[in-house]
Amino acid sequence: MSSDDKPLMYYWPARGRGQQVRLVFAEAGIDFTDETFVMGDEESKLSFFEKCKGLGGNLTTNIPMVYIDGKYITQSSAVIRYLGRKYGLYPSDGDSAYQVDMLLAAAEDLRSANYKPLPMFGGGEKEKEIHITEVLPKHLANFVRLLEDRAYFLGPTLCLADLSIYDTLSTVDCMVPGYLKKYPTLEEFCTRVAQRPNIAKWLASEQHNALWAFPAI
Repeated sequence: MSSDDKPLMYYWPARGRGQQVRLVFAEAGIDFTDETFVMGDEESKLSFFEKCKGLGGNLTTNIPMVYIDGKYITQSSAVIRYLGRKYGLYPSDGDSAYQVDMLLAAAEDLRSANYKPLPMFGGGEKEKEIHITEVLPKHLANFVRLLEDRAYFLGPTLCLADLSIYDTLSTVDCMVPGYLKKYPTLEEFCTRVAQRPNIAKWLASEQHNALWAFPAI
């Protein structure tokens, strides 16, 4: 793939909801370019979002946005499904596709919950306490139930949902370091995904390490 053919990934210079999109590219071995702005530069940020509004054609939420196959695609859940189908990470049979969709929704539930205790989203000490003592146990117990004793959530082969779940569990590990040790099957799952050759290469890359991650709460 030439540099001109690289997919373009439009997002904040941060992990956030764009990270699961990047993980799909990484697992598929696809080189891509991050199109973003300078964090802390308000003019750069406003210009970037205005540009994305025009390119994506969505007047509400345009990022994560990807330019691929000659078109701009938006909305993170739609983007990862498009890429999952393109790169063979999304099953074609109805029952398995439902399972992936259900798991993606479960991952998104936790991803949204992870934002709430952060000060930048209005969280305080009360929200942090609720997140650690009530929210995380509920979601992580559900993932333990769904994973059972399998290597991946649908069995021996990694699928799109595994990447999304890995992403949101990694956020938990950033925000509450060591918390996943209470859930060894999930911790082992995360290690398994992180050690996949293409994922490991991406996680060690300068491109990945330049991305802002949520701080510990």
